[in-house]
Amino acid sequence: MRKYPRTEKYDNNWVSENWMGPNPLWLLEELCEHLDLEPGMKVLDMGCGKGITSVFLAKEFGVTVFANDLWISAAENLKRFEKAGVAELVFPIHAEAHVLPYAEGFFDAAISIDSYQYYGADEMYFPCTYSKLVKTGGQFGIVVPGLT
Repeated sequence: MRKYPRTEKYDNNWVSENWMGPNPLWLLEELCEHLDLEPGMKVLDMGCGKGITSVFLAKEFGVTVFANDLWISAAENLKRFEKAGVAELVFPIHAEAHVLPYAEGFFDAAISIDSYQYYGADEMYFPCTYSKLVKTGGQFGIVVPGLT
């Protein structure tokens, strides 16, 4: 049995050229087994890097993704999203995690793959900032490095 059937659909060269840490599609695919994502949902992909997780979310689940990153420009990510054919579902945003331009309760879900440790280490970040972005009853998915 294949471990990452959704990820296997993506070109290995494209994935390795655009990841910024451990294979983010493997991490996201495993995370998504525990989430209930439906077409039309608004999802924050926080710390998306070069946006391959955002592409994955749009293609695999039909969700609208706000691809937020501080280090990769929105213009650069937009080109990548257009090339991947998901520009109508994925919106690149260049913003710092503590000064986000979103309304409270705007998202159905917020996802962070291998980035939360960079901006969420302060114990007040989640309750005072991050959690307020997702509507009541929404979902959070956070994957950070760790030992098993």
